[in-house]
Amino acid sequence: MKKSSRVFALVLACFLVMQVFGLVACNNDTPNPDDNTKKYDQETRAFTMSISTPDGVFNPYFSSSAYDSQIVGITQIGMLNTDKNGKIVCGEDEPTVVKAYTVKEEGEYTNYEFLIKNGIKFSDGEPLTIKDVLFNLYLYLDPAYTGSSTIYSTDIVGLKSYRQQQLQPGDETAFEQSFADAANKRISDLVNYVRYEGVAGKDEECSKPADEAYPQLKKDFETVAAKFLEELNSDWNAIDMTSYKENNEFTDKWQVFLLNDGGYSELLRKENNKTYKDENGNFKLDAAAAQTIYNDEIKSYVEELMAADKSLTKEAAEQQVCVNSVFGSFFPKTSDGKYNVKSTQASSFESVVTNWGTAGTISDLFAAEAKSQHFANNEKVVPSITGVTTKKVTSFEGVSREEMNNEEYDVLCIKINGVDPKAIYNFSFTVSPMHYYSTHSYTNKKGVTHDYINEFDGKSNFGLEFGDSDFMNTVVNAPEKVGLPLGAGSYMASNETGNQNKVSADTFFDKNMVYYERNPFFETVGKKLSNAKIKYLKYKVVETDQVIGALINGDIDFGEPNATQENKTALQEAGITSVQTMTSGYGYVGINPRFVPNINVRRAIMKAMDTSIIVQNYYKGGLASIIYRPMSKASWAYPDGATVYKDEAKGLDYSYDSTGAEIKELVEEAGYRLNGNGVYEKVITGFGTDTLNYKFTIAGGSTDHPAYAMFLNAVKVLNANGFDVQVVTSQTALSDLSTGKLAVWAAAWSSTVDPDMYQVYHKDSKASSTNNWGYSYIKGTLKDSVYKTEWQLVQQLSDLIDAGRETTDQKERMEIYAEALDKIMELAVEFPTYQRNDLAAFRGEILKRASMTKDNDLTPYNGLLSRIWEVEYN
Repeated sequence: MKKSSRVFALVLACFLVMQVFGLVACNNDTPNPDDNTKKYDQETRAFTMSISTPDGVFNPYFSSSAYDSQIVGITQIGMLNTDKNGKIVCGEDEPTVVKAYTVKEEGEYTNYEFLIKNGIKFSDGEPLTIKDVLFNLYLYLDPAYTGSSTIYSTDIVGLKSYRQQQLQPGDETAFEQSFADAANKRISDLVNYVRYEGVAGKDEECSKPADEAYPQLKKDFETVAAKFLEELNSDWNAIDMTSYKENNEFTDKWQVFLLNDGGYSELLRKENNKTYKDENGNFKLDAAAAQTIYNDEIKSYVEELMAADKSLTKEAAEQQVCVNSVFGSFFPKTSDGKYNVKSTQASSFESVVTNWGTAGTISDLFAAEAKSQHFANNEKVVPSITGVTTKKVTSFEGVSREEMNNEEYDVLCIKINGVDPKAIYNFSFTVSPMHYYSTHSYTNKKGVTHDYINEFDGKSNFGLEFGDSDFMNTVVNAPEKVGLPLGAGSYMASNETGNQNKVSADTFFDKNMVYYERNPFFETVGKKLSNAKIKYLKYKVVETDQVIGALINGDIDFGEPNATQENKTALQEAGITSVQTMTSGYGYVGINPRFVPNINVRRAIMKAMDTSIIVQNYYKGGLASIIYRPMSKASWAYPDGATVYKDEAKGLDYSYDSTGAEIKELVEEAGYRLNGNGVYEKVITGFGTDTLNYKFTIAGGSTDHPAYAMFLNAVKVLNANGFDVQVVTSQTALSDLSTGKLAVWAAAWSSTVDPDMYQVYHKDSKASSTNNWGYSYIKGTLKDSVYKTEWQLVQQLSDLIDAGRETTDQKERMEIYAEALDKIMELAVEFPTYQRNDLAAFRGEILKRASMTKDNDLTPYNGLLSRIWEVEYN
């Protein structure tokens, strides 16, 4: 989308699909006449739960959204688990790879030893061995890995040398930045190429590229074009008409798309030669202008497409026409369908690689390719990580001789420098099958083909090509694996018919349903574990505000509606059983410096947020409380007595400003002045003109969101004081956040047990969450100019995060994190809003409450279905 100016959870939504299913999918609520002990047949009736819209990245290594991870998680097991208090556990009664473990501090090091269980099988019957453990560990630690796991942040002995392939490793930040710089240079060369060959303005300086550079420049141009086309189609698919219909009187997707991506301002109603806005600051569709545009530019092409393809819907045809129209204005083609660089407007192309979402995609892609090429050009001088070893034992500390049963076991040994309280949680990584996620044939960048599975030796070959982004993308994250997870969890991927021979990515998630079947080998994970009681399991995509209706109608058996007083009353009146627990997470408003570059402006936006609206209007009756620091109150590290963030010495005060007077003062102090449209703007060297024109995005396809009313109120305050802000809803906010495409948004984090902030906020984190804060821009070429203040704060914050990992003293860590939380507030990228409760609801006449987690064991870390394989029907 064009910008004019922790594993986490978002409240998303999508449409409800009503459908009749066969044996597996049918929720036949007729009691079982042949079973005197069970009213409902656990071998035929599917247990159906609700879930919000997933992104479809069902890969244990690369899923980033909470819903994708939830879908994948049922099929997987990890090295370790946590109990109701968030403490690490393992053993024969836990779904873990590890039977027992030890941690010993020895001088300057801490040694971890993990006893690997014998006899575990994946759901396809293949054994889980130490090879799979090492494959997964080395994959997570590979420098080409770009998923959300941050095991690499643990200071394992020899890890830096391995990741940099240097016997004497240098500064990791500088090492990574060198590839980002190479990507920026490649993009700069590409812009120069288009300026020279295309249509450039007089002030757009350029020079003739070297002749030998042309083949690569042409290839890069085509790559940008392809990614831009993907972005346009993604933008179309992301359009949620809810807010546009309610607030702006739009009627069709094509109108929204051409306004946002095509710049069709003529679609908007005018008054006195200015865009009309109502009292809430909402613009309105000019219906007559829209009809003219449709008749003149769209209609005939749509009719032509539909005539040629009878299966094509009107909306699908409109998408093709509108997307191709906008795409063609940026990337014109010749009559034979080839890209016409000479007719390409250089300024338009430059906007694609600087302002659009494609900019981040291309930057990440080019940086990954630069890193992969660096490793391909150099010999692998560090074959393995010296701090990661294995051994075989027949006895293990803390495990009785009877439990060892005279068997030989594998032990994973990890040695780290110093101490790290988060390390044990990092070592709880998921163990997925090497035989599925690796390959028997891949040709690396040196032109050599390897059988990575059979060549595994645990010494220098670990089932993957070192530092190769293509291997990650085409093998580990191959399309067929993205949509179809495989593991050793309690359930395995299935389809509507339950025919395991026909399970594919297309049938696993189909028609807004996700299908599972009991894993027949789950009992091999632990001697005190049994296979799932209920054979079939399903997730049904249901909008958050439709969960209660779906429960009442019998479409689902279990759901998690928002914990509001109205919902609690509705559930009680309908006879639906519900259970409430504190959420391990919190709500927040995010502001991305990539699109809001001035720190004063971000602070001004925060001052427009009246969080009391959330707890007084949405979560009534004490179901939520205001929080003042970006951390869940469920964490022991949340500062006691925290109030509105203020720092008199720095002149900072984030108190709500109902009049906007202080907001206006902040903006003007930063050098912004009103333009002809009454909106503040400022020319920023290196950035361009920054106009305070933003979309505030509600994560979800519904206005039934805790922050919606707060956003509407903020818009009134801001728009009355020189801003131009609009509130929109988005079903794809989750995926947009993973690529850093949103300017301002409201969502919620799901917090980890340990308060460590590395994944979300450290300067060296590779997690997609840092895209939300614009870290690649803050650390980039503008770090000494536009983002000078931000870069200093990020470095200070990273130092505090490092300090919090260098001690196990909880009191000391609490003091460090209190300071780090204040630093985040000063950075002004995340504004905490509320701490709420979780509400789980289920049909008590069908599901046996006694088979779920007991009331006194329910905690933020131990939910109602934490042992889902034990759930039974009545």
